[in-house]
Amino acid sequence: MKDAVNNRIFGARTWRKAKAVLRHPKFHLGFRDYEDGRPFDYGMLDGWPLIDQHRYENGREIAAECRFAGLAVRWRERTCIPPELKELVAARVAARGGAGVMAAPRSPVPAGDATLAPSSISP
Repeated sequence: MKDAVNNRIFGARTWRKAKAVLRHPKFHLGFRDYEDGRPFDYGMLDGWPLIDQHRYENGREIAAECRFAGLAVRWRERTCIPPELKELVAARVAARGGAGVMAAPRSPVPAGDATLAPSSISP
């Protein structure tokens, strides 16, 4: 029964990985269900693969966290992550010591030096 605990799933350490999780259809569904006030439906999850169950639960948890933080996040289009949600998740990645987030201002990049340019974080 050692795999029964969800302790082997670690949070994303880059925005790129976090963004992929946020865009997962079941994550978005969980977020929207919580946002729309739908009760948790254990029966619905029973037929899903374990990773989909985790993503759905994570979506509901992040939606609850947004609400308790006073953020009014309205997320209608799954592939277009709202700025408030993006900031919340990017802050979590940065707190884990992750890379690829908008955690701190970066020094200016010399003109014409594309190798030093910060990567664009687009929803």
